[in-house]
Amino acid sequence: MGKVENQATSEMIKVGILTFHKAKNYGAVLQAYALQTVLQNNQFNVSIIDYQNADIYRYSDYHIFSDRHHIKTILGKILRYRYNKKVFLKFAAFRKKHMILSPACKNLAELKEVESHYDAIICGSDQIWNPKAIFNDFDAFLLGTVSCKRIAYAASAGSVSLWEKYLQKYWDLLHRFDAISVREADMLQPVENLSQKNVSLVCDPTLLLNCEDWIKIENKESNKILSDGYILVYFLGSNETVVRTALALQKKTKLPIVSIGRRIKGSYRPTIGPEDFLTLFHHASYVLTSSFHGTVFAIQYQKPFLVFGNGIYNSRMLTLLNHLGIQERMMASSYSTEQILSELNKRLNWTEVNRRRDMLRETSINFLKTSLE
Repeated sequence: MGKVENQATSEMIKVGILTFHKAKNYGAVLQAYALQTVLQNNQFNVSIIDYQNADIYRYSDYHIFSDRHHIKTILGKILRYRYNKKVFLKFAAFRKKHMILSPACKNLAELKEVESHYDAIICGSDQIWNPKAIFNDFDAFLLGTVSCKRIAYAASAGSVSLWEKYLQKYWDLLHRFDAISVREADMLQPVENLSQKNVSLVCDPTLLLNCEDWIKIENKESNKILSDGYILVYFLGSNETVVRTALALQKKTKLPIVSIGRRIKGSYRPTIGPEDFLTLFHHASYVLTSSFHGTVFAIQYQKPFLVFGNGIYNSRMLTLLNHLGIQERMMASSYSTEQILSELNKRLNWTEVNRRRDMLRETSINFLKTSLE
């Protein structure tokens, strides 16, 4: 898809994307694909830098003894080996089909060599500024090895509270950026203070594409498994409010529960890759999620949905919901099941939601084009 480089493309600005492209995480992979696609659509010569930090990606590997792991991690990999392998291979197939990758680089010296062939490097748009997520690999993900133009697009820290131990490092590296944008509203002031630059608030790349763009790459076979409607549940960690709500909704609607990630007792948990993930959102009757990208795709496919808190990582969901004027879709754990289901049954004004999204999309694409040109 878009892999043939013609003469015109070769003369364009050459852009590299540095992000979590190789994670076994639906949102991470789809946001990387989306940013690549948007830049292609705007006539940039773009590829994703195949930087393979072993610490970051070891948990995405299905091999049991691929790296040094805690005994609990090894036991978990043994129990989930078959499932993990199938999912891993689906992600690998997606990257091979849809992503344009640079030569592989496994350390900072190799990364610097690969980066030297670009006119600009964009870091984003996942939690690439979360020190825990990058295992303190600051020079890579804050572009300390880059000699060309440095741009941050929709960079996220998960929570800026995680920066406290590393403020000097962020101060040093953020000063070097040519243009910075972030995904969460509560990152604006801290990043401006540290970088001494104007910082823009933009949307995640998955919102830069239209619903029709996502439908094109769905797995058209996936929806044949459950064609009569279902409750799609996508939550991270432990969340009893999500489980309680899903079971109550199932009792009320008689629809089956399909779970992604954490399993709910009695639910159907399919083995899916990124294309199947999109299909499941497209054909769901309801969506319950504590995931940022779960929220994004419920909105993209205009589903009746609710968002549940996810600890210190709520900022990204709240920023998006506030921008679209639908902040009431965020549920608190203190809400009763009756209150939650009552909110789910309220109809959303999708015309207004889409209008707000389109404005944010236009601002975001303008940031990219202006920063690069």
